[in-house]
Amino acid sequence: MLRGLKSHRPRPGTDAADLTASDTERQLEGRAERIAVALRPHAELEKLLSGRRWRRGLLKRPELVPALVAHAEALEEALERVHRRAASEAWSGDVPVLRAARELSARRERLAGLARRRLESWVEVPPDLPLEKALTRLNALVRQPVSRTLVAGEVLAFESAAWWRPRWRRFESAFPRGLPRLPVWTPYAVGALGFLIALTRLPGLRWVGLGLIALGFGVGVASFILRVLRGPLGRWVLWPLLRPMLWPVLGLGRVRLTNERLLWLPVLGEPQEVRWATIADDGVRVDPDTLDVRVTGTRRLHARGLLNDAEVVALVELHRLPRLRDAALAGLRLWGQVAVLPATLGGHPGHCVLRPQGLSFIPQGTGPEALGALTGRPTSLRGFDANRLVEALRWLPEAEFDACVARVVKATGGTSWAAKDARYVEGTPEWGEIRIERSTQEVLVGRVTGVQDEVLRGLLDAWPRRKWRRFFLPSHW
Repeated sequence: MLRGLKSHRPRPGTDAADLTASDTERQLEGRAERIAVALRPHAELEKLLSGRRWRRGLLKRPELVPALVAHAEALEEALERVHRRAASEAWSGDVPVLRAARELSARRERLAGLARRRLESWVEVPPDLPLEKALTRLNALVRQPVSRTLVAGEVLAFESAAWWRPRWRRFESAFPRGLPRLPVWTPYAVGALGFLIALTRLPGLRWVGLGLIALGFGVGVASFILRVLRGPLGRWVLWPLLRPMLWPVLGLGRVRLTNERLLWLPVLGEPQEVRWATIADDGVRVDPDTLDVRVTGTRRLHARGLLNDAEVVALVELHRLPRLRDAALAGLRLWGQVAVLPATLGGHPGHCVLRPQGLSFIPQGTGPEALGALTGRPTSLRGFDANRLVEALRWLPEAEFDACVARVVKATGGTSWAAKDARYVEGTPEWGEIRIERSTQEVLVGRVTGVQDEVLRGLLDAWPRRKWRRFFLPSHW
């Protein structure tokens, strides 16, 4: 009897919530398990990209991103199915599948924003870039490091340093130019006035006098140091000694232009590069206040504090020309056939382009006109000369080089002399000076560096000779 009663005793009831959860998971046909399994890799990737060493983390775990991307389509379908059923059947927020789906959706949204933000340090990223595409591109860029050194077949064309300094252009724009300079003795006069005020021994004025003494002494010492640094002693002796010590503190980086790419090498941080063929039409911008240059292509480059920002941007614009870009990839330049040196013609400063068949003179400060003549469109850049642009044209063959120089001379108001109409004058008044004249009124005086000696010797020897015109080389050659 008791045994029969015991066998017919009712079993404890199962929780309704558990029944609902199990039934829901069964009806979702494995989608709940897929969502639950995806939570862990998404959490690991979010933690990795949030850290400071996220690049190293991606390199150590090469399987993380491909595994997540491989199941992306099935995972999105599962999330869409869960959210659709939850909306149609009015699920409560306590359903485990819905809670996991909401957590995964929120994590994927945060991960997409984090991936786009990390990707923006390299390339231009659209705001609606999907998560999987952002992760795939980020994972690929991490595994394509930028080489700091020149690779095989790469030729350096231009290099410039960037230093930290206050925003002088913004400071100068706040004050009108032409203000009178204070005399050199002004700081000492302020210090002497402060000394006289301090001698009064009045409690209130004594501190004013001491302050004036400190101000005058500090300004005087600072002005003396600046005069020394800006003079020959600072330029040729102190600066070469101090530069290696100040570079880690005040140096921001170095920009390089090669025949293949534009390279930015910061003191702190990862190097950045942009290939010439990938730069967009409006992909070059310069900040007039901070002297920063931003270039956008398949990668993004941000060079900070360039000393000659306008000159760098002009060279970038020039290397974007298809003909020059294609010629530069060959890595061959005109060395022995061209010499570019600073010169004066009739008292007007500029640069001389010396060729075997003649010379061309380009006035100083005509870089914008020269760039417009070469690119075929006007430019808003100011404050640079045309000599760097002519140097960049060395990638071209001789005939194209001469044609480009002729356009520059015409646009800048320069002049050209044929070798048969000019002569080299022997006996220059100063060492390192070259003098060429076409008549007694037209005399070009160029300044020669030691590097150009051999090139100039070959160019002058190639000029045609006549009996009544003798061509001599300077004695120091």
